[in-house]
Amino acid sequence: MKNKNKYIIIFTMLFQAIIISILNGIIWNSNTLNIIEENIFFNYILTVIIVITTTLIFISLKKFSYYEKKEAEFKLIKANMKNTEELINLLHSQRLEYLTHIQSIGALVYLEEYEELSKYLKGISKNYRFNGGIISAGHPALTALINAKREIAREKNIFFYTRIKQKLNCMNIPSWDLCILFSNLIENAIEAASMTEGKKWMKVVIDYYNNNFVFEIENTGQMENNIMKNLFKQGNTSKASSGRGYGLYISKKILDKYDGSIDIKNTDIGTVLCTVTLPREVGNYNEEVS
Repeated sequence: MKNKNKYIIIFTMLFQAIIISILNGIIWNSNTLNIIEENIFFNYILTVIIVITTTLIFISLKKFSYYEKKEAEFKLIKANMKNTEELINLLHSQRLEYLTHIQSIGALVYLEEYEELSKYLKGISKNYRFNGGIISAGHPALTALINAKREIAREKNIFFYTRIKQKLNCMNIPSWDLCILFSNLIENAIEAASMTEGKKWMKVVIDYYNNNFVFEIENTGQMENNIMKNLFKQGNTSKASSGRGYGLYISKKILDKYDGSIDIKNTDIGTVLCTVTLPREVGNYNEEVS
């Protein structure tokens, strides 16, 4: 249905362009200009047609932009679902890994193969990737998101630090909007950190001040000034990935919806710091982010 609507809009715009081209051809025809000047009714009809086609083009462009944003939102939601699924699979595989190690250790102890047991334990400590346990943010959806993004960061050799000073169990912003908001910001931080030289790291801090939740997302790397100026404009992106140009634009719209704020700046230590503030209590916002 989404693709069908896009094709209808494109066809409408092409049809309107053809009509305007035909009218331009008629107007610039020297023989017809005299007729147009003498025919008031024709002038009126021509004006109406131009106004209508211009209006239709404007509406079509708005619709086209709307469907593009919806497609970007769909891709972000799909990515969040994939991250959650990856986290579940990771936990399941780790559980099986733990059981396998416990069974192997138990068998070696039972057989009194202590030398082999020592080698086995050294092998585990050398090769096993310690995951540091599950990070709990006090909000189920955001907890799943942060842990999934942490695993993605680690796959890219990025150190992922977290500091949860305040749990989010009292926040009443819908999970849908909260995950879209922070998925965009954390993904941007991961991608920016992955492109830096030397030690790559990022940090997520959740705190609480003056009845506001404060989120800090910091990563290695610096942002160019021309990108900083247009950061929240619709379609702006420094990356080629599809739908990403709407990521920060949508995040800003969500923050505006809940009376929140965002500040992104370069720091003196060679990092980019993103600070998001959201009120603890928000009203019942049912309007759609557009």
